[in-house]
Amino acid sequence: MVVAVCGSPGAGKTTVARATARCLGVPLLTRDEIKTGLGLTSASVAAGGKVRFTPDFHVAGGPLSRRAEALMVETARLLASSRVSFVVESSVLSQELLDALFTGDARVLAVHVTARESVIGHRLRARTGAADQQLASQFQRGEMKPSIFTPPSGVDAVVTLDTSDGEAPNVGLIEAAVAALIR
Repeated sequence: MVVAVCGSPGAGKTTVARATARCLGVPLLTRDEIKTGLGLTSASVAAGGKVRFTPDFHVAGGPLSRRAEALMVETARLLASSRVSFVVESSVLSQELLDALFTGDARVLAVHVTARESVIGHRLRARTGAADQQLASQFQRGEMKPSIFTPPSGVDAVVTLDTSDGEAPNVGLIEAAVAALIR
């Protein structure tokens, strides 16, 4: 069983994915953590003990993003082919990622995390990273079309969660959908 969490930046994907993995007692695979790990290997320690990252560390679509995506796809393929249940979080469920998830006859539940535009805009503006500010600007200018974040056809089931209220995500809906797919 694979739970694939997708949605726009700022929608609450990571929060939902972490809560789901914790609830189901399965591993969580997320590109942002892979990207951070890859970036740490090319970081240096500056004066005062602070870590200084290379210029491409958090650039969306940059070398680290592409390496992280490739590593995430290969890790998903390995887990799915080993018949390990897990949660994977990615803004867009790419065809490569979907192909990897369906390795080994895995059942795939897509969780589409959404929030009101005003909430997403506020969350993105509240973040401090340069890439986050770039995303906030793109979102504000209408350059991030919501349709690119919706789950593609071909998954076994889809659950949509709206996180606009800011409360803990209702992973009970996801748990019920997982139970229905397992039956």
